[in-house]
Amino acid sequence: MRNRFQYSALVVAAAVAVGASISSCSTEPPDNGEIVATTRVWADVASAVAGGDVDAVIAGDAVDPHHFEPSAKDIARIKGASTVVANGGAYDAALYTAAEQDRVIFAIPPIDAKEAHEHGEHDHEHDELEHAWFSPEKIRQVADAVAAKTGGDAGGVDERVSEAEAKLAALPHMRIGMTEPIAAGLVQDTELHDVTSAEYAKASLNHQEPSASAVAEFLEQIERGELDILFINPQSANSATERLADAAKAHNVPVVEIRETPPSGENFLDYLEQIVDQVVDVAEPAHHH
Repeated sequence: MRNRFQYSALVVAAAVAVGASISSCSTEPPDNGEIVATTRVWADVASAVAGGDVDAVIAGDAVDPHHFEPSAKDIARIKGASTVVANGGAYDAALYTAAEQDRVIFAIPPIDAKEAHEHGEHDHEHDELEHAWFSPEKIRQVADAVAAKTGGDAGGVDERVSEAEAKLAALPHMRIGMTEPIAAGLVQDTELHDVTSAEYAKASLNHQEPSASAVAEFLEQIERGELDILFINPQSANSATERLADAAKAHNVPVVEIRETPPSGENFLDYLEQIVDQVVDVAEPAHHH
């Protein structure tokens, strides 16, 4: 009996050392403190705090998390983890609703399973900050929560994110347009004001194809010189976003691309810093003319 106990203590120590990847091989639910994130972005944040590798259920950059259908294995993985780091809202509800809710760290408030199922029928109006990982404040909250739960250190993440936030906060008043509200969290509490045509913004918020009149209105804003920067998500480009990007280039409006998920193999925190530096770079000359 004693040997068995020693053995399991060693396994636990080893599992923790290798970032708890060992637990995914066992059929028993892990008791070794495995942290699993719903998406790569939150896995990177959790990993920076807890140390070691944190796995993401939705991996790779090909799948749009909105349309991710979890397998039975994915659900088992979430149920088995001792800590689940999730985005919240409708975004990854198919996953986090499977976990014991007291084990989940959320960036934005969760919705219950029934609501998750019905989502898509109703208006997104209330959760504009769905892309919570582009909100410095939300990243810090998640990092601090992971540290509190795992005994990790959120200091490094907090510092990097606050620095990025300070760079954006220092920018002068500018008018921005967004083909979808992916940068909403980044521009919150800054002088970068979103002036995207209301009809267009509402459609993109609800993941709908914007009407021809909404696109025309947005194009006119660019042509009249009412935009200083255009934000585009290249992962969900359609004919409308391409027309807007072309119009922006034709009228010397800088275009900043923000992907829903970082390019493959790139750490999210590095990617966030790159985006912020890019915004700062385009903002300087744009401001001077």
